[in-house]
Amino acid sequence: MDEKQTVRAVAIDHKAVLRAPGRAHDGIAVFLKWLDEHDVAFVLLTTDSIDAEAALRAAGLPAPALHLCRDDIPGMPSRGSGSWLLTVADRLKLRTNQIAMVGTSEWDWRTAVNAGVVHIHARWASHVQDNKNMTTLLADEPAGVGEILEHFFLDEPRWAFRRNDDARSFKIRSLLTPNVRFPRAPGRTFELQDVFTRGRTIDIGAQDARDILMLRLLSSAYLDGALPHRSLFCVYPSSSPGKVSQQLAGFLTKAKVMVGSYYREDLLERVTQAPDTSLERVKRNRGQATAADISIAAQARTVRINPRYKRKLKGKTVVVFDDFTTDGTSIEWARTLLDGAGVAQVIALTIGKYGSRHTSYQTLPGTAINSYTTNDLTLADFTKTTSTGGTGEGPTASLTAAINHYIATAEDQRAEE
Repeated sequence: MDEKQTVRAVAIDHKAVLRAPGRAHDGIAVFLKWLDEHDVAFVLLTTDSIDAEAALRAAGLPAPALHLCRDDIPGMPSRGSGSWLLTVADRLKLRTNQIAMVGTSEWDWRTAVNAGVVHIHARWASHVQDNKNMTTLLADEPAGVGEILEHFFLDEPRWAFRRNDDARSFKIRSLLTPNVRFPRAPGRTFELQDVFTRGRTIDIGAQDARDILMLRLLSSAYLDGALPHRSLFCVYPSSSPGKVSQQLAGFLTKAKVMVGSYYREDLLERVTQAPDTSLERVKRNRGQATAADISIAAQARTVRINPRYKRKLKGKTVVVFDDFTTDGTSIEWARTLLDGAGVAQVIALTIGKYGSRHTSYQTLPGTAINSYTTNDLTLADFTKTTSTGGTGEGPTASLTAAINHYIATAEDQRAEE
């Protein structure tokens, strides 16, 4: 059942389905029909053993593809254990990243987090999301779950740039080409640089464009297996010491729990000022003379792993986020540092990719690298290999459709008011 790289099953806590014995929540019947039409299995989770088919039939609902209660889970753990969703994956022959969970309590949320499964909170059945310990996607009604699934988890991952280097356990995923434009309102558009370079807040109906784009980046990585459970998230530092992209950091601070990961803003740090690569690239494209060094050597002289993480990274998976990449010098230096610290896997995720090539860098034999200090290197200390990773538009069409949906929804709400 697992050939598609999309969510194939939705596990739902019974309290989000039944308001009372024999009585379904408003909109649930339509939502379960929607799941069936989209070839997504419905899994019912209950603490106690019940006749699920009879209970749902009494409420006028279809039988689930699978019903699990505590007795069905190895070791009979309470809700909160990831074993519930691991059992769902095993019974349906799915990977965990092909499952989404709809829950009504913090324990449901912990069940998803502990299995590395995306969680959506059913606000129509519970308002427990006010709990400060819990950060999750929210749906006010069952149709809202369908909206999230349709626009973020039912479209197979599409990348503007994708490259794997299995020998070094290194992956790169870039979502979009940088010149793409999206609608923001009737007759108005925006580009990626407006959000991630210029730091502007772009409203898409009631949504923030940054959140839509970043959620699509994360959901695509989730479906692609490039967002492993319990990984460490970090952002590659800006050109000024002590700074990272606040557009990325502001989203990841909350989104880290999407698959039970951890965000460490200070994992990679810029120790001294470096040239602004975006600005220097613009100058060169305009033919302006510049002597600024934007090579990997400039990264080596200014970026390190924060020494407080010494001996804490061995065997970990680290996901490095950046807004844009061109040749990959920042990403490659992050990989070099993290490899030196014993990290098992490095995954680079970026919103945009300039060009279709990536340059891999290796230090020459005998070149010493200390991951926890800056390294006084020159470009002559590296060998490089340039390769392509496939290029395309990424999910431009489906993202445009999603954005138009949010714009239309806001227009309809204003019209009703």
